[in-house]
Amino acid sequence: MKAATFPFAVALAVANCIASAQGASEPTPQSPGCSLMQWTDRSECLDKLPRRATPPLQLALAGDNWVVTETTSPIDYSPIATATTSSSRDAGGPPMQLAIRCRGGRTELAVTGSVTAGRGDDYLISYRVNGGQSVQLAGGVPAFGDGVAFKGDAVALLLSLPADGELAVRLLPQKGRELDGVFSLHGLETLRARIGATCKWPHAVAKPNDR
Repeated sequence: MKAATFPFAVALAVANCIASAQGASEPTPQSPGCSLMQWTDRSECLDKLPRRATPPLQLALAGDNWVVTETTSPIDYSPIATATTSSSRDAGGPPMQLAIRCRGGRTELAVTGSVTAGRGDDYLISYRVNGGQSVQLAGGVPAFGDGVAFKGDAVALLLSLPADGELAVRLLPQKGRELDGVFSLHGLETLRARIGATCKWPHAVAKPNDR
């Protein structure tokens, strides 16, 4: 009896090792419902589960003038990118941020800050490039994030800006005082190339407007 017991114990230990190795080779954690399926159906089931978001990549461009954050959607892996720059302190007004956002194939330009209140479509936006002629357009509610969005084709507007200089923005609310911010465009050429490639802008982004 003792001689028969030893081989059985060895076989049991080997079986446990094989089971452990098989368990370690499969991705974890898994949905209990998926684990009960056949291998083909289980793979399809796991593909439909929510994915963990890619850790955001944050970097500074052009001497810390622009801060870029890039990641991917945990649902469809589409790129998500945000680039922000702060208004100049010389403008004298409260601090504001100019934000370029890209998500789900859509790009928008917005002005944000603690001073913006209410809905974005409660504002008019007036902007000037390098002290030139003022352009006025309606503000909008951002598709993602807060602040006041520039209505219209944000990519076309960004491509039309010079690679250096200043962008002066004035927010005109329906009620309350006007808000002014001046933003440096230094480093915009590098930024357009990076954000444009990430967000699949038109090919024109390869030749930014430097006038």
